[in-house]
Amino acid sequence: MNLIELKKRLQMLEEQHVITPKARHIALLSFEKLLHVLNVEDIYQAEMLFTHLPMALTRIEKGEKVESPVEEVLNEVRNSEHFSEAEKQVACIEKEWESSLPCEEKNFLYMHYTNVINLNIRGGE
Repeated sequence: MNLIELKKRLQMLEEQHVITPKARHIALLSFEKLLHVLNVEDIYQAEMLFTHLPMALTRIEKGEKVESPVEEVLNEVRNSEHFSEAEKQVACIEKEWESSLPCEEKNFLYMHYTNVINLNIRGGE
């Protein structure tokens, strides 16, 4: 997925009132930051993460709750060599959001980020 593809996807989601303008903006900034960190122009297998992120932010704006991933999955995520980078990415999202995200949403984002970072560092194997 590249920036142009993401912009189209987010525009469609916003036009259909699935995500808010603020969530769209933060998702775009987050994608650009990850492009820079990975030093790529396309992020392999990023669709799920960058669909989940603006939808999660929209849920938070609406006061909706979500359950955290199962503990076994979270343990695997926390043990990933890329977990610290995932934490940095989520911290940047919180900074832009100007508020802490619920723990459950952060856990899903950690899971998605560690997976995407791992896939892209390995070269899409």
